[in-house]
Amino acid sequence: MKGAGRKKCADLPHSELDQVITCPHSKRCLLKAGINTLAQLRALSREDLLLIRGIGPVIADGILDAQAQYTSQPVGGES
Repeated sequence: MKGAGRKKCADLPHSELDQVITCPHSKRCLLKAGINTLAQLRALSREDLLLIRGIGPVIADGILDAQAQYTSQPVGGES
């Protein structure tokens, strides 16, 4: 049976990355690489992301864009 061993999005463990990463594939790749926190994610460059299995240029750019949007949001609902 195809996909019998594949996990669904709901099966991914909850982590700080949920605040930034919405793509299940990206999140799965980061978690497998041991990236579990936003601090760990912020420490990664584009080149670092490209070294992670399953992350290519498009996904790396998407992760960096999501991270930039998250970090540019006002804290505490300030406008």
